[in-house]
This record gives sequence, C-alpha cells and structure tokens, in this order.
Amino acid sequence: MESMSLAFLAISLFTAVPTAFLIILHVKTAAGR
Repeated sequence: MESMSLAFLAISLFTAVPTAFLIILHVKTAAGR
C-alpha cells in the first residue's frame, strides 16, 4: 500500500511539473507582448 501512494505521488509530480512550467512560460510570453 505504501508503494502505491509513492507511485501516485511520483506520477502526480511527473505530470504537475511540466504543466506548471508550460503555464509559467505561457504567462511570461503573454505578459511580454
């Protein structure tokens, strides 16, 4: 059960980091215009 939650945390981090990066990049380019 512990490994299951650990895997879920790893997957959520793996998806959240690039998503946040894309959002920040989009906001920066939108603000730059």
